[in-house]
Amino acid sequence: MEPEMRMLDLFPLGFGLVALGRSWGHVPKPPPPEAEARRLLEAAFELGIQVYDTAPAYGLSEARLGAFLKSLTKEQRETIFIATKFGEHWNDDGTTRVDHSYEALMRSLDRSVELLGDIDLLQVHKASMEALRGEELRWALQAVQAMDIPQFGASVSNMEAGKLALEMGFHWIQMPLNAQNRALEPLVEIAEAAGTRIIANRPLAMGAAVADLPADAREQRVLDAFRYLRQANPSGLVLTGTISEEHLVQNIAAFRAAE
Repeated sequence: MEPEMRMLDLFPLGFGLVALGRSWGHVPKPPPPEAEARRLLEAAFELGIQVYDTAPAYGLSEARLGAFLKSLTKEQRETIFIATKFGEHWNDDGTTRVDHSYEALMRSLDRSVELLGDIDLLQVHKASMEALRGEELRWALQAVQAMDIPQFGASVSNMEAGKLALEMGFHWIQMPLNAQNRALEPLVEIAEAAGTRIIANRPLAMGAAVADLPADAREQRVLDAFRYLRQANPSGLVLTGTISEEHLVQNIAAFRAAE
């Protein structure tokens, strides 16, 4: 896959927006009200966050991000990097379903473009071995390459799917990686050799790594988590996810201190 790539000198801590659109976390919490979600996105932008990662399966997330993006000037929008996905879909009852058929993928992408406008990175969500080998996914990727989407990725949860995604030439691989779960760490070196960058998600294990810790211990745990990721994934990105502006500020400060 070699479309023209829009490259930015990105601040390597991105904002994962799953919790802004659906219940999520080690102890699931509902998404914040619309006004709070908007303030958090505004705060993230003001704090220098450039990468925003969303997905149709994140409930309200794409719509909320899209509304925020419409408030930016053209010059402001050009400073940030929007990533979304297709392959896992949101149901009206608050559940999700996985469907990598051509029709489902293209309908999903049409909706994402309607909500978000320009997309910088499109990722295959729930990219299992079966999905990546599927003929209809390959048809969809061929169709997408004819659109004005410059970069492609796959969100994987095991080594086999990650290696296959690398063989397929994706620009990015998104995967869980943290000090408590290092199972996919070997993919980082393989990806670097292939010219692919890693997006590490769940840096705090969906909040489990800092659950019930007092403030000082939480700050140290967050700093240690980011230090590990900056060593394990030095040329990639890390996604932090929160619905708390206070925690976002703390996470950005810890990430900068870990570099």
